Amino acid sequence: MRETLYIRLRQPVTDALTPHAVVTTDGLAGAPASVYVREAPLHEVLALAAGRKLVVFAPGADIRLTQVKVPARQPAKVLQAAPFVLEDQFADDVETLHFALGPRQLDGSFPVAVASHAHMREWLAPFAERNVLPDALIPETLALPWDSGGPWTVLPEHDHLTARTGAFSGFSCVPHDFELFLQLAEQGTPHSLRVLVPLGTEEDYTTLKRPLELLPGFKHPLEAMIRHLRMPQAINLLQGGYSQRESLDRLWRPWRFAAALCAAAFLLGVVVNSVQALRFKHAAADLQQTNEARFNQYFPAQRVPGLSLSTQVEQQAQMLTRGSGQDGPLPLLQQAADSLNATPGLTLNNAEYREGALFLDLSASDLQLLEKLRGWYGSHHCARLDVQSADSGEGGAKIRVKLSPGQC
Repeated sequence: MRETLYIRLRQPVTDALTPHAVVTTDGLAGAPASVYVREAPLHEVLALAAGRKLVVFAPGADIRLTQVKVPARQPAKVLQAAPFVLEDQFADDVETLHFALGPRQLDGSFPVAVASHAHMREWLAPFAERNVLPDALIPETLALPWDSGGPWTVLPEHDHLTARTGAFSGFSCVPHDFELFLQLAEQGTPHSLRVLVPLGTEEDYTTLKRPLELLPGFKHPLEAMIRHLRMPQAINLLQGGYSQRESLDRLWRPWRFAAALCAAAFLLGVVVNSVQALRFKHAAADLQQTNEARFNQYFPAQRVPGLSLSTQVEQQAQMLTRGSGQDGPLPLLQQAADSLNATPGLTLNNAEYREGALFLDLSASDLQLLEKLRGWYGSHHCARLDVQSADSGEGGAKIRVKLSPGQC
């Protein structure tokens, strides 16, 4: 399982002691089995990020949580409209503020986390220097536990308190302002509180004068955040220009045209090769048909279905090279060659070997040459001549003979 490095960013300077912990869950599948929080200079902590998911908690006091409702459903369009819809809630120019959206709610509204661009740049600067971009930058207010209809959660520390008052709402303040902030959030209706009590504290929380539920047991505030973080109930500030996707898009944009040309060239090459392969396939099929026709011409009735042509050609070649006695066509071919040399005027048009005999198609100026051929075989007994047909016309004589093995 991939490990996650959690960092609580209090002072974004490289030598500031920074709480951190490496755990084996990321808050999506429940609380981790154990959380051991350490503190080290930030530059040493960032060296631990290699190969790990990186989740950073940003100071809740510097992040405003609110909501927006606009006639749009696409988050990108809502994010474009949010600054103009919410500008009356901020004293600062909205162009100096960064807006991040949470998931769409049942009433059509979107929770919004707002931080200044100055703070965003300050928080991310140490990571950018080391070419390490967090996977998530979470307001620490939204890392406290929340149950719909349940008590509000308070995380007390010696210099400030953080309270989560809703699924996507809360505040952070110094201790002496807590009662005032609490009353503003309650709007006249006191609310029950759940207090995350650190180990070893002796603080009296009964002074809050509200129904209390104490959850003791954590050693460090970061441990409480890690154990209770649920990403679907949080807002990742890394949106818009600060998201990894946007950063990659900015790097990718100058290369899009060149990549498109490369892709087009690749596709063209695929098409050309496919056409060429198809052309070769058809050519190979035509050549196969031609070879089979020639085989059938030279060796009629010798073609064996299901047996490759190359094997049958090899078998026929072996037969042709057999030379003992009168077996095979070579002795007959030798007799045919000798007889034609001895009978000028005869022309060989075609030769077929089948069933142990050699069939010759001959042409001559007249049939007298056939008589000379008969006379030659009468004195040469290694082959027996049988005349299959003999026709004479204006174009000369057409003769078909059969040579069978004789007695030398």
